[in-house]
Amino acid sequence: MYQREVLSLAEARAAVEAALAEAGKEPQRPQVIAIVDDRGDLIYFARMDGALPMFTDMAINKAYTAARIQRDTASFGDWLKEKGRDIAMWTDSRLTPTRGGLSIIKAGEGYLPLGKKQGRVLGGIGVSGRSGEEDEQIALTGLKAIKFA
Repeated sequence: MYQREVLSLAEARAAVEAALAEAGKEPQRPQVIAIVDDRGDLIYFARMDGALPMFTDMAINKAYTAARIQRDTASFGDWLKEKGRDIAMWTDSRLTPTRGGLSIIKAGEGYLPLGKKQGRVLGGIGVSGRSGEEDEQIALTGLKAIKFA
């Protein structure tokens, strides 16, 4: 019988709550946080009061990209530039090379830092609403909060 490990609702909720707590330190700069499974399907989502509607789609698409491409969105963007590739070649309009999406990778008991690929990709976290660097830091805060069962 085939079984695959999945990201639980509790794990997704913990990541979003931690990211919201960090983002909430500057409530005048609202953000959106999304968690998807390894196929890119939405598991958990939160939008801070006042966040622009476009941030919703961007956060979900960052999480989707990190899960489907199995790498963070910043390195995906760097790879596209390095190879001289256009994102349109992927024929998936949801993919984005915009910084702020991280793969959720289970390796032992915790998350993997940026740039590491060992382990099983269970999903992605995407954050939108501020600069790419700030979005990525909030996503990393969420990622660190995941305690795999």
